[in-house]
Amino acid sequence: MQSLRWPLLFGTVLGVLIFTLYASFAFRGIAAWSIGLVYIAYDSVLLLFMVISSQVAVTRQDRLRKAGRPAILLNSPRPTLTVLICARNERVVLPECLRALREQTESADEIIILDDGSTDDTVGWLTKEYDFTFVPHGAGQLGSSLNWPALRILSKPNSGKADSLNQGWKLAQGEIVVTLDADTCMEPPALAAIRDGFVEDPNLGIAGGVLIPICQRTPWAGFFQFFQTFEYARGFLWRLTFMQYNMLLLISGAFAAYRRSVLESSGGFDATSWVEDYELTHRFYQDSFNSGHPVTVKIISNAQGTTDAPASVSMFLNQRRRWFAGFIATHFKYHHMVANARYGAVGRYMLCLKTLDLLLPIYALAAAVVLIALLSIRHFLDIFIVKIIVLKLIFDLFFHAYSIILYQRWLGIPLSRKMWLQSMGATLTEPFVFQIMRQLGAVFGWLAFLRRKIDWQPQRPALVQVPTSPHIRSS
Repeated sequence: MQSLRWPLLFGTVLGVLIFTLYASFAFRGIAAWSIGLVYIAYDSVLLLFMVISSQVAVTRQDRLRKAGRPAILLNSPRPTLTVLICARNERVVLPECLRALREQTESADEIIILDDGSTDDTVGWLTKEYDFTFVPHGAGQLGSSLNWPALRILSKPNSGKADSLNQGWKLAQGEIVVTLDADTCMEPPALAAIRDGFVEDPNLGIAGGVLIPICQRTPWAGFFQFFQTFEYARGFLWRLTFMQYNMLLLISGAFAAYRRSVLESSGGFDATSWVEDYELTHRFYQDSFNSGHPVTVKIISNAQGTTDAPASVSMFLNQRRRWFAGFIATHFKYHHMVANARYGAVGRYMLCLKTLDLLLPIYALAAAVVLIALLSIRHFLDIFIVKIIVLKLIFDLFFHAYSIILYQRWLGIPLSRKMWLQSMGATLTEPFVFQIMRQLGAVFGWLAFLRRKIDWQPQRPALVQVPTSPHIRSS
């Protein structure tokens, strides 16, 4: 019976999609827009649950913050920590990333830059700036800095991010291994907060920081940064909620931390995955529950930073296509965990939600297309449909605005009226522009998954300067 649960769940979701699409052509009146009603109902219930759960989680975090620093943090030794920075043609952003590491209140014991066959003279610049000396290592070279003893570099032929990380963590000496994208800049307390998290919870296996997107200076930068700011804010707040239920699956590899023993027992990152960080979390849960020693995955709110985000239509769609194709492939790979109580809340609830999410973007995009088609054919909409759309906008407006208040409370950021008002503007305009692009990216992800083909593209053109990241608490 267990083996049939996932096919039945996915088949039901697919069957409803096919029927509602058929209804768009076969029926008249309200029934013709049944696909939109299904999407709105599910999205509204999910949003309501997430906001209510986030309220509970943030209130709990407030109580813990007021209780002060736990005694275990005062009396326990600090774990050693290695930072791995993957870099392929990232010379333009590396200086800012390394500056942020220099300014940490608790320095990393070791920093290893993994140069993955860069062609922009990354190694030459680093050698000149930090006075590296090199020795042969495998197919590449291993360098050590003479003026920054903690800094090392592995220069090697291009083999991809996951393989680079695997080579990196095997070189690492730290008990905690932090993976950092070259375009991610941590706030000064970030590494101290990571250490705190692993000391406070001996069962913590994987942890993530909180990121704010920064878009490079392009004609579309303002547009993408506006919408992605609120998308990221809600996304990280929802991760807090999932963490409270012990079913957090998504930790961003742009700023993630792993107990070294977890990487050793799991075998590291899957070099065949399009989303190696997401896939590893699934495997981590699977192995820990199978071994009978469940461990935890958390977001650490005081570990904050900024990261470069797509600032053009093509880069945004390419990123979301890869993310969604990787999500589909990972979900299919671990479908045996869906609705399986053996895997705790991850199996019973989270992966069931993820099964619904496989087709949710298609529901949303199809609903928009059907709505436009109905309007084009009839030149008007049934008053009931209009009321539903208006009520949905009001519903989203209230709960999205409140989620920003919760987000700022959670991170200890002073409440910003400007950000709150901007969130309302984003909510009113998202469904007509940004959400459609997200849904298109997901549909392209399905096509890429079915074709088993992903074209990797750089996040930014060579020699484009990324703006210096503002301090996160000035948001």
